[in-house]
Amino acid sequence: MNSENKLLDLESGAAVVLREWEPKRSCFWQSLCAVAVLGLLAVSSYLLLCQLGVLPSMQDREVKFDTSDMAASKSRGLPHLLKQVGSDRTGRIAAHLTASPTSKGKNVIWQNETDSTFTHGVEFSDNRLIIETPGQYFVYTQVVFHSRGCQDQAVYLSHNVAKLSPSYPEEEVLLKATKSACHYGKHGDPWYKTSYQGAIFEFEEGDEVFSRVNVDVAGYVDTTTGKSFFGIFAV
Repeated sequence: MNSENKLLDLESGAAVVLREWEPKRSCFWQSLCAVAVLGLLAVSSYLLLCQLGVLPSMQDREVKFDTSDMAASKSRGLPHLLKQVGSDRTGRIAAHLTASPTSKGKNVIWQNETDSTFTHGVEFSDNRLIIETPGQYFVYTQVVFHSRGCQDQAVYLSHNVAKLSPSYPEEEVLLKATKSACHYGKHGDPWYKTSYQGAIFEFEEGDEVFSRVNVDVAGYVDTTTGKSFFGIFAV
């Protein structure tokens, strides 16, 4: 069938052509509206299922991911990280020691025989770390002091790192920290004080490095696993 209809203009004698309406554009807009409606229905359905708990939301996924990362990081901790440094196949020099429970009541006795301790490229002897390779090292130490109460006098807690060198006859203090507790008289409330120190030093072969507390406060040292430690690694 012809898509054009002709009408005769009686006054002018001219023929007027009338075109039939073409439905192409109308179909395009109808299709676009249908797609938009389907998209809105899909989004609404997803939100409804998330609200009902059938599907996990993106926020839930992020929270679960962050929680697993935090748990893994917490389970590893500093000793695990330093254990990896000590077991580095490139031969990196490092050591990490912890306070032995047998040191309660006397000066801190360091140990390197637990799962979280190691010595690699550094000698451990007579409660000291002995440098075998000259260079720069980061030395760190932490001591936690603890008591179940206080007596009438204040307690002054001293904690230091020192070095003894074959080329120098006297002991040299590298780091020193002082804490205090029991300022308010006698009571039975437990207290904790943490002393942490760390810095980079230049050492020569044969230098002996050690961390200790004053003998009169050694009884306050908390030897619970992971609380008091001493270590070194090459930088």
